[in-house]
Amino acid sequence: MRAIRTIGAGIVIGIVTASSSLHAQTPASRRAPVARTVKADDRMDEAFKALYSGDPARTLRLTSEYLKQHPSDVRVLVLQARAHLARQEYESAYDGLVKALSLDGRNADALYFLAIVAAQLSTGAFDRVFALQPDGARVHQLMARSLKLQESPIEAAAEYELALKADPNLVDVLLEFAAMDREQSNCDHAVDLYQRAQRVQPGYDGAYGLGVCLAVQNNHARAVDAFREALKFDPKSPAAEFGLGSSLLQMGDAASAVAALQRAVQLAPNMRETYYVLGRAYQKMGQSERAEEAFARATALARSGATPIRQ
Repeated sequence: MRAIRTIGAGIVIGIVTASSSLHAQTPASRRAPVARTVKADDRMDEAFKALYSGDPARTLRLTSEYLKQHPSDVRVLVLQARAHLARQEYESAYDGLVKALSLDGRNADALYFLAIVAAQLSTGAFDRVFALQPDGARVHQLMARSLKLQESPIEAAAEYELALKADPNLVDVLLEFAAMDREQSNCDHAVDLYQRAQRVQPGYDGAYGLGVCLAVQNNHARAVDAFREALKFDPKSPAAEFGLGSSLLQMGDAASAVAALQRAVQLAPNMRETYYVLGRAYQKMGQSERAEEAFARATALARSGATPIRQ
């Protein structure tokens, strides 16, 4: 069990952690050049040199002085965060990068180093959870997530089972396990998990997932109930409206299907499957002209590369 934990956690965080170590150890000559402002303060040249020469403390002193006068300089905020990162001061690095992104949400350097810092913080949190409850539900849940990312669904399922054995009423574990089963077309087990989640804490994810699985099982009457329940939690869900319309059409209620599918189209005009099913519903109602319009719209969206519904 300990070996599995080590492998799972290591793979999830190892790549980013390795990136952090490599960056810290790579000579300045091998790194990509850092963009400079036209009138950069000389102190910042010294701060960069200090960081690359392995003196992050000097970098922090210089950047702190500079930021007193230029508190919104994103490049320097990132540099300061890198110095904190080199000193393994992850919380301070995180705060600085968040501030930088609040000023420039598209800054690639800030996003890159934030990913590294977040991975380090996650590693520390995992270690603390493991120390507190080495066989606890949350540890098994984290392992399951790791194994799922490694495309090892059988091993992930075993970890989810252990998590639920430790705490049978953890709703997020039930929902994650059910979603994985749904992706693996194991809807029989997923239905049970979704129902358990709904008994503990009813919500959109449980109701919608249950509806999708029931529809896959051709149990459309119950799927309709589940999709309607999902819409109570999120009345503006195009996916739930689409599921509702599709199941209503399968039950032979074309008029109600059209109403649901039209609502889905209004909420998400580029969901191409909606137009295809809407066209079928119009055909059932004998409205050939509207059916052709819906099919034409579906074809146009397919050619444009519109994203299909993610279920």
